Amino acid sequence: MLFKKTLQYFSNQVARSKLGQLQYQGIMMKVPLEMQKEQNSEEDRLVKAFFTKNHEQIKVYGHSQKELNEKCSSPRNSWYKVVLPLKSNPELSFKFSRFYTNQVRIGRLLELMDYIASTVSYNYILPSNGATIVTAMVDNINFFGKISADQDLEIQGYVTFVGNSSIEVYIDVMQEGVVKVSANFLMVARDGKDHSKAYKVPTLDLNGESDKETAEMRCYLGKHMQEKRKQQKDRGLDRKAPSQEEINELHKFFMNPPSDKTIDETQIEKTLLMHIQDRNLHGKVFGGFVMREAFELGWLNAYLHVKGQGFPQIIHIDDIQFLAPVDIGSALQVQSRITAVKDPIMHVEVNCYKISANQQKIRSNDLHLTLNVPGIDIPQVQPKTYNEGMQWLNACRRMNYTI
Repeated sequence: MLFKKTLQYFSNQVARSKLGQLQYQGIMMKVPLEMQKEQNSEEDRLVKAFFTKNHEQIKVYGHSQKELNEKCSSPRNSWYKVVLPLKSNPELSFKFSRFYTNQVRIGRLLELMDYIASTVSYNYILPSNGATIVTAMVDNINFFGKISADQDLEIQGYVTFVGNSSIEVYIDVMQEGVVKVSANFLMVARDGKDHSKAYKVPTLDLNGESDKETAEMRCYLGKHMQEKRKQQKDRGLDRKAPSQEEINELHKFFMNPPSDKTIDETQIEKTLLMHIQDRNLHGKVFGGFVMREAFELGWLNAYLHVKGQGFPQIIHIDDIQFLAPVDIGSALQVQSRITAVKDPIMHVEVNCYKISANQQKIRSNDLHLTLNVPGIDIPQVQPKTYNEGMQWLNACRRMNYTI
């Protein structure tokens, strides 16, 4: 029964993943080789910040046809690509390798993707330098296939849509000419001197783009995602009661509990001191560092939940929210729990809190992971309280987008 259920799921998942991959490759930005201008990687701020060695071997590219204007900007102004020579550089490959397989360490990749999204945003607002760019959230991260740690990796980013002070950035991770990961970062611009004030970013000008038609489609999708985020926020369980169908489903779950293990009993956590080495340009903890720590604890939670019988595979990450900056010298507490299981996938919720020296605790980040463990009958979890019941429903909603 488990084999049949797993086989059916994976055949559907492969089909959906392949379709999503093909659809995404149809709208992603493709810069012709003759328009890709190689930059000096040893002087590149991102490369120097993220990589302590091998500067000269990492290739960095910008667009050759930039037109800088303070009032308007374009995707080509923002476009930025990094090529990692994992195939020819064993030391760099090791930096990105997982402990159990020759695949890329996802937490490390997320960290780099956040660096790139920030660089893309600063490229977009040039020649102005009066803004501070911060990550507000990562809307969707889709994984279309396994990423080898011994094949070269290309990561590109570009602006797709802007609001008054917000910038939507697509990040594409490619290997051997095929997109493996897509992500949508929402960045916000604050006044460089007074971070409480919004900074108006240049308007988006698509004239002159070599792929103007697909650029317009990406812009439309960006606007659609902005509206969708507002709708989801209004329909959230913290604002609106669950539907009658959801109440009935939760009632059946309580009356016929599938497990003795409660959601609360799955929780694991760790606490880290924030050091100066992890700060960003603005003196706060770099968001990519928090993403890596949060993701890796969530993955570990899933691994422990199945008692090491298999290695969880990430399918989807959504709603990585940056609610408050984390200060250097504060403690970062990361908590993870399994909130729902629908064989053969599970949902993991991770919440991060910054804790000051006087014990003030503020939620700084959260993210949601959907994972599967091939060939394993994943143990169920049981909500015990009303709050856990809402967490379970929220997880079910998110998994329904994936199944």
